[in-house]
Formats: sequence, C-alpha cells, structure tokens
Amino acid sequence: MPVNNCPLTTVMKLRLTLTLLILCLALTGGMGISRAASIEGQKPDEVAHQLERLKSKSSAERRDAMDKLVDEEDPRAVEPLIAMLKDTDAEVRASAANALGVFADKRAVEPVIALLKDDVAFVRSAAARVLGQLNDPRAIDPLISALKDTNSSVCSAAAMGLGSLKDARAVPALLPLIREPSPDIRAAVVAALGSLRDKRAVEPLIQLLKDESTMVKLAAALALADLGDKRAVAALNEAVASEKDEEARSQMREALHRLTAAPDQ
Repeated sequence: MPVNNCPLTTVMKLRLTLTLLILCLALTGGMGISRAASIEGQKPDEVAHQLERLKSKSSAERRDAMDKLVDEEDPRAVEPLIAMLKDTDAEVRASAANALGVFADKRAVEPVIALLKDDVAFVRSAAARVLGQLNDPRAIDPLISALKDTNSSVCSAAAMGLGSLKDARAVPALLPLIREPSPDIRAAVVAALGSLRDKRAVEPLIQLLKDESTMVKLAAALALADLGDKRAVAALNEAVASEKDEEARSQMREALHRLTAAPDQ
C-alpha cells in the first residue's frame, strides 16, 4: 500500500523509525571515528623502542638509547642496563654505569662493584662515581680497595665515592692520600674528608692550606668550613691573607666566614 494511503499513525511510525536509524548510524559512525583517532594518537611505547635499540650493532646507537632511557625514568630499563655493563665497548659500559647511577636502583650495586675491576680506567672511574650515587654500604670496602688503583682518575673517583657514602670507616684509608703527588687525588681526598665531617681530618687539612696547588688549598679551606672546627680559624685567616689568586681568595674568605659563624663544638 502506498505510504500516502497509510493511516497517519503508520506514517509517523515509519518516519520515527527512519529518524532513529539515521541517528543511530550517525552516533555509531562518530564513535568509530573517535576511536580510530584515539588509536592513532596513542603514544608509542618509547621505553620498549629504546630497549630494542640496545641490541644495535652501533655502539653510538646503544649509548644514545641509554640516554633516552634515562630521560624516560622507567624501571623496566634497570635490568637491561645492568646487562650492558658487560658490553664489549668500553664507552657503552661506562654509559650504562652512569645511567644506573641516575636510576639509583639497589639491584645495580653488585654489578657496578664488579666494574671496579674493568680493564679500562675510565670505566672503573665511572663505576666508582656511581657507587657513591647508589648510596649502599656494600660499596665501602670495594671503594677503599679502589683507592690503591694505579690510575689517578680512578683513585680520585673512589675518594669522591667514599665521601658521598659518608662512612667513617673510609677516613683511615683516605688520610694517607693527602700526600699523594697528584694534586687531583689530593683535592678529591680533601673534598671527601670534608664530606665525612670527621675531626681526625682537621689537623691534616690545616697543613694543606699551604699546599703548592691552589686547587688543593681551596679544597682544604672548604673542607675545614664543612667540619666547623674552630681550631682552623687562625690558619684559614692566614691562608686568605696570603692567597694571590683573586677567585681562590674570595672563596677562601667565604669559607672563613662559614667557619667563624659555625656553632662552637
């Protein structure tokens, strides 16, 4: 029967059904477009991508992947980075250690300790620095042993690592090194002693205010200010007056102000 011959109610029902159908299709289509757009806009798993790049044959790409993983700060990267400590490329091993220092995950402590015996000096240096960052007492004895390393940069890094760990057991091992020929080692040891805040270091540090190296003298002044022992005031005052380097003198003067302002102990 033609529509125009249908009863009014039938025509209205057909129109209502058609309207609902059109509306339903429109809504369904809109939801489909929206969902597709959402899928297209999803951020890819950057961590998974960088972890895959760690398998690259290019050492430069492996190092770049580690840098990216540090930026992501995702704990999924820790175990793969630990595995990279055994990479055949020394720069990759050092980069892996540095990355693990940023993550500060205790799982890395023992593997990084093992890296203190690496054949390459700058890898051992990186391991020593990172052990200070990981802040775990298991590193104390290995770092004390690393103070005997024949490479001055490794010895310096071990001293700084011990300073970061702030364990008094390191003091007897550090004190003899203030007589090392290398000013870099002396300065690192002095800075570590300042961080350790151990009164046994006061007199040796006072003597170093007359060191031939400006860097060592300044490190001693700053360390004495950190220790806050007033026995050093007169010697530090004299060091400020006799220092010829303007920048060093300015920093020594600031250290003297800190020392004099420190509460009596």
